[in-house]
Amino acid sequence: SSSSSSSSSSPSSKMTAAEREAARREANEKLREYHINRPPLEVIYQSKRRSRQRETEHGMQLTLLGAFLAAFAGAVALGRKIALDDDFRGKYVPSWYDFSIKKPKSEFTRDERHESLVNMQIDLHQRAIRGEFTPERLEQMRQRFAGIDDLEGDDDDDDDDDDNDDDDDTAEGTKEKESNAVAGSAWRN
Repeated sequence: SSSSSSSSSSPSSKMTAAEREAARREANEKLREYHINRPPLEVIYQSKRRSRQRETEHGMQLTLLGAFLAAFAGAVALGRKIALDDDFRGKYVPSWYDFSIKKPKSEFTRDERHESLVNMQIDLHQRAIRGEFTPERLEQMRQRFAGIDDLEGDDDDDDDDDDNDDDDDTAEGTKEKESNAVAGSAWRN
C-alpha cells in the first residue's frame, strides 16, 4: 500500500524544499516576464479594430465594384433600349438629347426596288441581244452622258495621249474596242 501512495503523490512531494523554492521562483519569473512583455490591452484592441476596419473597407470596395459592374451592364441594356424602342425614347429621352436619325420614307419597298432592278437588267439584256447597242449608238450615248457616268474612265484618253504609235488607230483595233464595249455594257447592266 505504501507503493501505491507514493505513485499517486504529486511530483512536488518528491522535491526537497530547496528544489520547490527554485521551481516556484522560476515559475514566478516566467509569469513576471509574460506580464512585462505582454502587449497592452489597448494595442490588442487597436489590432482588432484595424482588422474590423479592413473588413469594412474590403466590403465597401466590393460593394463599389459591384455597383460599377451593374452600372456598366445597365448602361449597355439601357442604350440598346433607347436605340431600338421609339416609344421609350420619346417618353424618357429629352428632345435636345435625342440624336437619332429618322428613317426617310421610301417610295419603294425593298421587294419593289429589287423587282425594278431585276426588270431593268432583263430589259437591258434583251436590248443588247436585239442589237440596240451598236458602236455608233454607244458613241452617241457616251457623248450625251459625258462626265455623268464614265464607265471606261479616263484611261482611254490617257493611253491616246501617251502612245504615239499609230497601231492602235487601225480599223481592226477600233472594231475590237467597240465589240468589247458592247459586250461589257451588256454584262454590266
